[in-house]
Formats: sequence, C-alpha cells, structure tokens
Amino acid sequence: MVKSLFVIPPTEEEEGNASTKYQLGFLNFTAPPLGLAYIAAVLEEHGFSKIKILDCHALNFSEDEYRSYIKRYQPDFLGIQSLTPNFFASLRAARIAKEEKVPIVALGGYHPTAMPDESLELSNGNVDIVFRGEAEYSILEFLNLYEKGKNWEKVNGISYKINGDIIHNPNAPLIRDLDSLPLPARHLLPMDKYKIFGSAFPATSIITSRGCPYGCDFCSVSAFYGQKWRPRSPEKIAEEIRFLREEMNLKATAFVDDLFFISKKRVKLLSRELSKIKDIYWGATTRADSGDLESLNLMRQAGCRLVFIGVESGNQQILDNIHKDTTMIQIEHYFDNIKKARMDSLASLSFGFPGETKQTMESTINWVIHRLNPSLALFTLATPYPGTDFYRKMIEQNKIIEHDYSKYNLFNPIMELSGMSREEMKDLTKSAYKRFYLRPRKIIQNTVRELRYSMESYGFQQFLYNGQVFAKGIINLRILSSM
Repeated sequence: MVKSLFVIPPTEEEEGNASTKYQLGFLNFTAPPLGLAYIAAVLEEHGFSKIKILDCHALNFSEDEYRSYIKRYQPDFLGIQSLTPNFFASLRAARIAKEEKVPIVALGGYHPTAMPDESLELSNGNVDIVFRGEAEYSILEFLNLYEKGKNWEKVNGISYKINGDIIHNPNAPLIRDLDSLPLPARHLLPMDKYKIFGSAFPATSIITSRGCPYGCDFCSVSAFYGQKWRPRSPEKIAEEIRFLREEMNLKATAFVDDLFFISKKRVKLLSRELSKIKDIYWGATTRADSGDLESLNLMRQAGCRLVFIGVESGNQQILDNIHKDTTMIQIEHYFDNIKKARMDSLASLSFGFPGETKQTMESTINWVIHRLNPSLALFTLATPYPGTDFYRKMIEQNKIIEHDYSKYNLFNPIMELSGMSREEMKDLTKSAYKRFYLRPRKIIQNTVRELRYSMESYGFQQFLYNGQVFAKGIINLRILSSM
C-alpha cells in the first residue's frame, strides 16, 4: 500500500504566516487545510489507509522537524500545498523530501495551478508533478496507477517534465456534485490548533460551494475552481455541522467560501436546517450586494454570529475599476441590516488597486469608521496573485515592483502607486488599524463581545483566558508588529 503524506510546508521567520485572509495571526484565526483534508478523505474512501497530513504552520514545525518527520514516516508520495506567499517554502520542502529519498514529490494549490512551468523549472528536479486545480480525483487516479506500477503520464490535471520538456495534460474535470465528496478527513489534522476570528475559541472552517461567477480582477477563486458556482446542499452542510458539534465537540465554524448569499432560497433552507442543531455558533463570508434583513434575521436565529464582508474600497471608481460589481450604497445598506439583525461584522478592505491615492485611502478609512462602523475591520494591501486578471494587468503595465513571493501576504506593497511610496502605503494602513481599534468605545465593544461569547460558548475558564488576552491588548493590534 502506498504511503502518502500531505504537507503544509514550514516557513522561515521572515516569511510570516499571513498567507490568506483566513490565515491571519492578528485575528487569531488559523484555518484547517480543507483542500488536503478532502483529498485524504477521497483516498480513504477508496481503500487507501496509509495517509497522513502534516500542517507545519499549525504545529509551528521548523524545517528540521519537518525533515525528521519524513525520516520517521518514509512516504512514497508527498504532496505539498503551495500558495503564493509560501511558494519558495514549498520548493525547500520539496528539496528536503528528495534529500530524504521520497520517490514522488508533488505540488498543488493556487500558485502551482497558475504557474506550473515556473513551479517545475524552479524546483531543480525536486518536484516530479504539479497537480492543477481540484485534485481529489486526479491524485486518486495517479496513486492507483502508481501503486500498480502502471504509466501515470496520461492522468488529467497534471504537469510534469520529461526529457527536459514540460508536459501539460488537459485539465481534470470539475466535480459537479460536491455532495458526492466525503466529509474532509479532519481526524488527520491537529484540530486543537485552529482558532476563529479575534478569539481563543477552538474552531474549524467549512466550504459550502466551489467556483464563482463574478469577475473581480483580484480574486483567484474562479481561476482555481472555475466560474460555475457549484453548491453543496443545505442538508449535507448541516450534516457536517452536526458531525463537528456532536463528534468533535466544535461549536464555532466559519463558512469561508465567498458566495454564501448568492441564493436567498438556499440561505433560508440552510438556516432552517442549522436551527435544528443546538449550541452552535458560525460566521459566513459574503458579498455586499445581497443579504436582505429577513435572511440575516434567519441566520442569526440559526446561530450566525459574524458576517465577513469583502468591501475592498470606499471609492466607487475603484470598485468599478476592479469589476467588484457593488455600490457604496449597497454596502452601507448591508451593514445597516447586519446591525438591525444584531450580528457582528468584519469589513475587509484592500488598499492599492488602480486609481488609489492617499486621498482615496484616507476617505475609505473615514468611511469605514464613521459610516460602516463594523465590529471588526481588516485593512490589507492589494496583492496581485498569479492567475488573476489583476496580476496579468499589472505585469502588462510593468507596475509590479516586488517580485519576492514571500512578500505577497496582503501586508506588503507589491506595486508602487503614482504619487505615493510603498512606505507611505504601509504607514497609512497601520494608521487605519490604530484609528479603528484604539477608539475607547471600540475597545469596550470588542472586549464585552468577546467575553460574552466566551461565557456563552465555552464557560468560565475560557472567559478568564480571553479576559487576559484582551487585557494585554494583543489581539487586534498584533498586525502592527508584522508590517
């Protein structure tokens, strides 16, 4: 039986750990790698039993500890999940694996999918295969062939080198029925290491759909999962939540796919199903052009505590420039409805898109503080990730200044805007955090909310712990020390 190991690679100290908006240290939210967990679950369902997942990020493993783990386990197949910020860490992990005589080393994830040639060329022979896009069934097909000693070079969705030439096989078909997938193999993950927004709560995340029909320039979701929205059924989602609550004793869950509100009917059905499960708390990621008060009230009754909204900018021209397809009036109305539904909100902003100036940044900060006034705010710097239209346009216009992928972590300026230096952009972003979070009223609001959630959800011990965390003042401003 083939021994498989799937890895989130260790990163160097200077590379930081803010790979995505869902892996942010200052929000104290570290999400489990559900992509790897789904792959492992599919393999288990088809009879593969020698499977491990090593999340070096969650476990805080060094490269030496990672090497020792490989020596002990001696996998036949090692798959490394690679995002743009940890791409070079992925290449180092591949090199270490080859030094430890792992027969097959593969890369998968957003960055290798967008840049398969680069991934193979820069690996210096340490990467045998790149799995592009959804890889559950292409990896299954590969391992079935590999275990039997058969030729795997015709597997769809892979790229590899042969005789110095790079071969790109046709894309693997997208999974049409997501309900056919087994629940992700969370039993292979260190579930006690994953936390939720701004608190010490043990938590997990859930994916309720794949694909995105919208055309936002900066988003890599459609490049990876396709533009057709493929939802899971409310019944299957509720089944997973019930499993997490009853079998894993996890009360807090984040729905991390961006299109929770794309179907009002689905929101109603899902809220109805989740209302049947007691003692759960969840959050959803949404756009701001949908989500009426009726739906928000149903979500609140079903246990929703927080809504994460991709606002991006408080300037209509910039929203139009990036094809966000939302208006400031829609955004304002949505935040008003969230307050009426008595839910918390997290507004996600990104500075540095085409058209951005010092004046537009300052006006966006003022708008967020004085008009939207969300419970939490996330201020990042626009990052052109490979595979997106934003990246393509910036390359064509020769505007990308920073080429070190480890800096592509949402908190380093990758481009230089006319009339504003990169340092000025960072300083304004820091100022946004200070102005938003250091208001006495906001400190009191966030502290009271956090302690209330602690008592309601996890009891007196968690209440005391979170009280200590907020007293030290490190939750919401930890980002300032990493910029």
